[in-house]
Amino acid sequence: MVLSLINEVSIFNDLKNYLKNYIKPNEKVLILISCGLDSTVLFDLIIKSKYLYYKNIYFLIFDHQTRSEGKYEIKQFIKFYSLSDKNISIKKLSLKNKNVAFQNKSRSIRYDFLKKFSKKRKIENIFLGHHLDDLNETFFMRKIQQSGTAGLSKIFLSEYKGVKLHRPLIHYTKKQIKNYAICNKLIWFEDRSNLELDYTRNKIRHFLSSNKLYSRINRERLIFSETNQIEFLHDNFFKRKRYKIFQIEIGKFNNLNENLKFLVIQSFYYKYRNLFKKQIRDENIWNFIKILKIILQNGKERSVFSGKVSAINKKICINLL
Repeated sequence: MVLSLINEVSIFNDLKNYLKNYIKPNEKVLILISCGLDSTVLFDLIIKSKYLYYKNIYFLIFDHQTRSEGKYEIKQFIKFYSLSDKNISIKKLSLKNKNVAFQNKSRSIRYDFLKKFSKKRKIENIFLGHHLDDLNETFFMRKIQQSGTAGLSKIFLSEYKGVKLHRPLIHYTKKQIKNYAICNKLIWFEDRSNLELDYTRNKIRHFLSSNKLYSRINRERLIFSETNQIEFLHDNFFKRKRYKIFQIEIGKFNNLNENLKFLVIQSFYYKYRNLFKKQIRDENIWNFIKILKIILQNGKERSVFSGKVSAINKKICINLL
């Protein structure tokens, strides 16, 4: 009981300090609500902090329409927490196929909607309920997918097309968050689809918990997180000219050894990964390096992953199509 109280105070104080460090009291913010445990705790913490003006706090619920009880849960959540129609919005999604790409496609649609939703209301800060377990699961998933250093060193986006993404619960485990919810007698709804093994993430969650690999994965992730400067490595070689057009400092780039070239291109594609429908592979990067060794004739193009490389006025550019 004592440990639960200490945990409760710690989470609350950390959240309040986070808000003070990153948000102004009069700023508008958007909280994503799933009606599940994580976002409910995040919602409760932000409201109880009394740091932000309530009129400037917006709530958005994505209804994936994959569960018959989902609609009922949303109504009950809104009623229990007395959310005003002025602050709450519900976005229905129609993706119902449980194929491999379902979660990635759903995530892409959600982020694009978030950008439009926020721009319309002049919101620059979005809060998400991701926690430490989510972080480690995503890290492990990327290891399975053979992500490179750039992909393993920075797991979550901190901004999306100019909108800041905040995850203040990222240092707490699911168990700690649940203890807070129980101590504060919060009401939330468990999504039964999280227990179904149709999705890769659910399989990974089950595997990590059943094989007691959590601590080992967390330690390895922390090691990679210390190399997050790789995320900005491409800035020395790729200069943005327009939305999807970048000039490549070809002289500087070709002076690098092969391994450094690989990391630069990997860093570049990871930074702009939201522009692509699929993940870049090692062979795509090596092909890119090979093309950049060739002196391109003015006006001629060569295809690379999700784009074209060409020489424009004796300058090498890539256009991300």
